[in-house]
Amino acid sequence: MPQNTIEADLPVTTEQGLPMRQIQAALQRAQATNQELALLADRVSDAVMICDAQRCIRWVNPSFSRLTGFSLSESLDQQPEELLSGPHTEAALITRINQTLAQGHAVENLEICHHRKDGEPFWVARTVHPLPDADGQVTRYIELMRDVSAQRRAEAEHTRRLQAELTLVAKADFLARMGHSMRSPLNAIMGFSQLLDMQDQTGMPETLQRQLGHIRTAGQQLLSLLDQALEFARLDEPSVTLRPQRLAMTGLLREVCSAQETLARAHNVTVVVDCAPHTVWADPQPTKDILVQLLNNAIRVSPSGSTVWLRAREVTEERMGIVEVRDQGAGIDQSDLPKLFHPFTRLDRATEADSGEGHGLGLAVAQRMAALMHGRIEVHSTLGEGSVFGLKLPLAERTHTATPTSARPSEPLVMLPPLRVVHIEDNALNRSLVEALFATYPQVRLLSADTAADGLACIESMQPDVALVDINLPDGSGLDLCRQLRAKAAFKKLPLIALSGDALPDHIARALQAGFNQYLVKPLQINRLLTILAALPSTQAAPPLNS
Repeated sequence: MPQNTIEADLPVTTEQGLPMRQIQAALQRAQATNQELALLADRVSDAVMICDAQRCIRWVNPSFSRLTGFSLSESLDQQPEELLSGPHTEAALITRINQTLAQGHAVENLEICHHRKDGEPFWVARTVHPLPDADGQVTRYIELMRDVSAQRRAEAEHTRRLQAELTLVAKADFLARMGHSMRSPLNAIMGFSQLLDMQDQTGMPETLQRQLGHIRTAGQQLLSLLDQALEFARLDEPSVTLRPQRLAMTGLLREVCSAQETLARAHNVTVVVDCAPHTVWADPQPTKDILVQLLNNAIRVSPSGSTVWLRAREVTEERMGIVEVRDQGAGIDQSDLPKLFHPFTRLDRATEADSGEGHGLGLAVAQRMAALMHGRIEVHSTLGEGSVFGLKLPLAERTHTATPTSARPSEPLVMLPPLRVVHIEDNALNRSLVEALFATYPQVRLLSADTAADGLACIESMQPDVALVDINLPDGSGLDLCRQLRAKAAFKKLPLIALSGDALPDHIARALQAGFNQYLVKPLQINRLLTILAALPSTQAAPPLNS
């Protein structure tokens, strides 16, 4: 047999004695595996880097280039920290990565801020694994970077909203406390002025009567400012919602004009209404409040003998209804128009007689209420020719107009039956006010206390027909005192009236749930209190304590 034939049949071997075919097959398998790994690295969404023993980049996948803006050629032979660090990168975290890897440990999901090629910062979660050889020496590192910028932005937004909500809660709490603190002295100012009004003023000098009127007016203005400030703050709360419904503008404008009829007569201003029948989608009470505010302003800035027009119509192309209030005042400079709806900004538009009124909050509150009903207030003005304020609200299907409510007549002087009254109040001025009130009713026996403990003792000893209780007392809450009384069989049905400077609706509801029969907000409306007391049954004739 020929030699070459024999050699062809013998298996080819390597120096290690391995058949060449096995070597070729192993290389083919390794190549296929490398191709699969490369394909996998190309398709994975996370950025992948392979670094050498000195942590210099030897290879990156396409996701790395898309995330950072650096190509493979730009990244070669650079360490990741040198390539990606910038002004927002925290040096302490870089030190932590280096120390961890130097100890032979892996870095797992460490969030750090890096910078792209264009300098834009971005957040990633970095994972770095050292790869040792057979002798335990680290010859390379493989690193993954997962983009967490969107997650970080979402967390930052959540934190911002949470802080904003906490700020609103703190502001609401502050305003509630401020409102309570302000209502106590206001209660004394307005209460005593009401008592003086109830006296026979025949012999009172005209100057003194006028000064008393100034006190009463100033108290009303201060109360109005307080109410508007609390309302403005309340409209900031996310939980505030209005209850829109189909609202016919014809009937509403009649109510608005009726509410301002006395003011218009006092200023010798004629109010003319031109209302094309249409229906809007809005909450009736806030809508009425806004229009009363706009009409009130228009009457006050218009000169005597002039006319104020209320014109209501549809703006079909916008699917909105609009009520325009046009005055004949001095007008507003164009540069001042943007300031109109800023809180506590008051332009010099009022006549001299009204220069002391207004706080710059009415229009700010009105604009915010309009926005909550998906509407807005617009204004156009020309110096020397007057202004037009327009309230725009979404149109709705027309419906029948409601009968306007008539003005409530003034309440007559209230007569009281014989009563035993306990008044629990820590403010000396407020106690003096109630004592002065009942001083004109000899059939009423009054016992006062300035703490919850003394008040409870007075109630238990006197067995009164009614108790007037302040909510915030120096030794406890009026709510707790109410619950204590309701837990006793003798006082389950005792009429309890809360007197408080806290006007927040949820606090009022909490007091009524605790067991109070009535909740009156300071400054105290004396006639309302007397009307409630007049309806109470008395158990016996009760002579006054000082008799």
